[in-house]
Amino acid sequence: MSTIYRWGALSRTLLFTFCFLLSVTLAFSQERTGTLQGVVLDPAGATVPNATVEVTSSSLLRPVTATTDNGGGYLFGSLPGGLYVVNITAPGFRAFKAASVAIQVGRTTRIDAKLEVGQVAESVVVSGEGAAVDTATNVISANITADIYDRLPKGRSFDTLIALAPGARAETKGGGYQIDGASGSENVFIIDGTEVTNIQTGVLNRQNKTPIEFIGETQIKSSGVDAQFGGAIGGVIAATTKSGSNNFHGQASLYLESDALNAGPRRTLRLNPNNDDVAEYFQNSRDGYRSLTPGFTFGGPIKKDRIWFFLGTYPQFERTERAVTFLSNNTKGVYQSKVRQDYTIGKIDFAPTNKLRGSFSYMYMPTRTNGLLPGREGTDAFSNPWADRGSRQPSTSYQYQADYTATSRLLISVFGGRQYNNNKDYGIPGGTRYTFVNSNRTLPATLPVPSNLLGSTGNFTPNNQQTVQDIFTRNNVNTVASYLFTAGGQHNIRGGWSINKLSNSPVASTWPDGYIRLAWNLSRNALTRPGSFRGPYGYYINRVFATTGDVSSNNQGLFIQDQWRVNKKLTLTLGLRTEREFVPSFSDNKSIPSKAITFNWNQKLAPRLGFAYDPSGTGKMKIYGSFGRYYDIMKYELPRGSFGGDKWKDYYYTLDSPNFFAIKPNPAPNSNTGTLPGTLIETVDNRIPSNDPSNPLVDPNLLPVRQTAYDFGYDYLFEGGWVAGVRYTHKQLDRTIEDVGILTSQGEQYYITNPGFGYSIDASKFPKDYPKSVTPKAKRNYDAVEFRLERRFAKRYYVSSSYTVSRLYGNYGGLASSDENGRTSPNVNRYFDEAWMSYDNKGTLVEGRLATDRPNTFKFFGSYDQKWKGGTTRIAPFLSAYSGTPITTEVFVSGVPVFTNGRGDQGRTPFFSQTDMLLSHDFPLKREGMRVRFELNVTNLFNQATVTNKYTSFTHTNDGGINFDNTGDIFKGFNVANEMKTQEIRRDPQFGMGSAFQGPRTMRVGFHFFF
Repeated sequence: MSTIYRWGALSRTLLFTFCFLLSVTLAFSQERTGTLQGVVLDPAGATVPNATVEVTSSSLLRPVTATTDNGGGYLFGSLPGGLYVVNITAPGFRAFKAASVAIQVGRTTRIDAKLEVGQVAESVVVSGEGAAVDTATNVISANITADIYDRLPKGRSFDTLIALAPGARAETKGGGYQIDGASGSENVFIIDGTEVTNIQTGVLNRQNKTPIEFIGETQIKSSGVDAQFGGAIGGVIAATTKSGSNNFHGQASLYLESDALNAGPRRTLRLNPNNDDVAEYFQNSRDGYRSLTPGFTFGGPIKKDRIWFFLGTYPQFERTERAVTFLSNNTKGVYQSKVRQDYTIGKIDFAPTNKLRGSFSYMYMPTRTNGLLPGREGTDAFSNPWADRGSRQPSTSYQYQADYTATSRLLISVFGGRQYNNNKDYGIPGGTRYTFVNSNRTLPATLPVPSNLLGSTGNFTPNNQQTVQDIFTRNNVNTVASYLFTAGGQHNIRGGWSINKLSNSPVASTWPDGYIRLAWNLSRNALTRPGSFRGPYGYYINRVFATTGDVSSNNQGLFIQDQWRVNKKLTLTLGLRTEREFVPSFSDNKSIPSKAITFNWNQKLAPRLGFAYDPSGTGKMKIYGSFGRYYDIMKYELPRGSFGGDKWKDYYYTLDSPNFFAIKPNPAPNSNTGTLPGTLIETVDNRIPSNDPSNPLVDPNLLPVRQTAYDFGYDYLFEGGWVAGVRYTHKQLDRTIEDVGILTSQGEQYYITNPGFGYSIDASKFPKDYPKSVTPKAKRNYDAVEFRLERRFAKRYYVSSSYTVSRLYGNYGGLASSDENGRTSPNVNRYFDEAWMSYDNKGTLVEGRLATDRPNTFKFFGSYDQKWKGGTTRIAPFLSAYSGTPITTEVFVSGVPVFTNGRGDQGRTPFFSQTDMLLSHDFPLKREGMRVRFELNVTNLFNQATVTNKYTSFTHTNDGGINFDNTGDIFKGFNVANEMKTQEIRRDPQFGMGSAFQGPRTMRVGFHFFF
């Protein structure tokens, strides 16, 4: 009782404190701008109060001014990225001017001025170029400005240079960009202060992959993240869009991609469609492909120094043509699919007064697909009306912001936006979907099949799965403020509040006329009762599936942070963040509460502490470190699947006759009615709701996902602008949330819990013969030492290189599952679906190097400009070289994969290397400011085809795996070979063969006119 009282008192005290701070300085969250601050001193080193500081820039609507406080300090807390001029004047002193001051998103730039005695009319001019070593921060980040995008090989969207950031690289098995060991579903993506991360999976949608022509700057925070950022245990990727200026500028472009420019496709590993005892590589044919992306941007003044506009559109038109020979009837057809992806932006910036600035932007990003393509292997149904099929993904967003300079020491901002995405299919054919798990062409003579019913593995009739709608919306409201004062040094206090409202309304993934899966001449090893069952011809499944619901939720954040410059050498960052969130229920059962999980303020206290120390005080070196705790904001994948959104039941029947068309399921929702011949073997409910009060499966002591991070590093600036750095980082996952399953007579049911805690180790929740504390704690430890050498673009070249030695160890890859080749199903992956998944065949808990562990990684980005009479030629390579990833044998045991030999028993994939290249040339035109550019972006220049994954399932995919009547026996140990022989389980012939390969070489040609 006393503990509860103390927590309640603490939470009330924290809430009162934050509310009080907000009444003085409203504040919050996402990175949109940079900060300029400093101290003005006289020749004797005393502070100069009431000095006037004015900053101007082509990035700024109108000049802004501030007056130094009693400690000589000044602050400009919300400046758009760009180059600035800083003018400082005070009576009795010569004017001070700093030119080319670089302001970057999410960074603090310091300009300290030492004034000289004299007349104001006289001036002292210095170079204020942003220091290559930011001695005031412990944040590990990379800022990518528009000129860097121009100079490096990249894709078409702002996220394609994330690999520039420390500890970041693209990992297919990690579900996207892996940053300091975190998976792709653990990052946060922000555009103009509004989060655009996928609400369900935590990745970045295609619609939100904003073209680089719209982006002014992107910052990738890897570690040491400030207290204003929440909802990410990975990286924070924040982009700001471009604005107009006092002059009219723009560009017109055309990008071309074509199969004629690309290398041929890789092979596909498969079982022979007519004989599943044979593994083979299918050589995919080359599709006819063309992608055209015309577009323009244009910006300028509506009223100089008051209102600017920026417009842009870059629609992408893709056309793919494919010739396929269908295995079902040996018929060849040619099919075409057209995809149009629109990206359009309109933005207004305004400054009605010297103290108030704001902006409003709108983006339109729908995707339209006309015509679907059958698979190259010919295993789809010929009768599918491919040309009539298609989909629509409407997508829009808007962002707004207002910055108010209340006093020279206080800045207040309000910003936010709305994001809307939907997905819907059209052209869906009628009729039941019949698909073959394996071929019936090679059945024994004792099992005759009429010729019109013979088929290979795959769809015998069209896959008519349909999404009627799947609407996601996100609404953000944020407040931001900074307050500067002097007390034992200079303090920049920030604090704030945000609310993030989410909603989802799906009617998705249904088969309106039923779905039948046929397993020819195979037996069903039942999960819900002992034994193996079949009819004369095998068995079939009547699958009933749909996702429905109409839900909403919100999460709120509060934070306070002090960036305290103790003296010229030492800066401390002292921050605290907390959040409140709830997770909705999708169930339409009114007896089930609408809130399935709630985390209160006292459960998500996140300290963020750091220091930065410049031993010399010259700005050329920095020793830094940080400690932080980070919490995830839960995605909708778990509530959709576990709280009533998904309805998924499989009804297994004996297949007594080859005439499968006699199987006619009733299309009614959640129905197992109709004409369903044979004997019912079992019913498996794959989506038993976990939040039903009559069978409560959500751990009442559930705690949010949390990660703890430590960083220490050293940076040094050499002559010529070279910066060398070394960093050690340790990140450990303290706990996660996952579904922990057990088998019941109805199918699998799942506890929603923290593995290693609560329900997951409660012996009463599992069969009596299971080990004590059966579920291990989810473990992921990342340790790395990174060496960096960088040089900003100067004297015609730019260099960014790094070498990292790391170890990623544990039993849990993250919210995107590297054990499932990058599956992005946060909190409901397969790690703990059954208790024995965490044990090997000797009954020992399994830990080891995780599936995206790469002990050695090297990255080199470079750019070199050569000017000559014909213009400027640029060559820019990106070289990457990585260790291979661990390969682990999987054996299916009672329905789930088990690492019977421990992790990494099959060694690693081969060493990986790749070279990308940008070649471009700018032709200057006679009119000033105009030029033409031709460019060629090449991915995988040398067309390397390294194996990036291997097939790991030892038990045959069509045989159901090893079964134990008493699953408690699994923990006692077992002999895989003996069990497979006894239960007539075949070894999968694909085992150990390369299943994924490095992507083929691709090229993109670009033509640009700048004006």
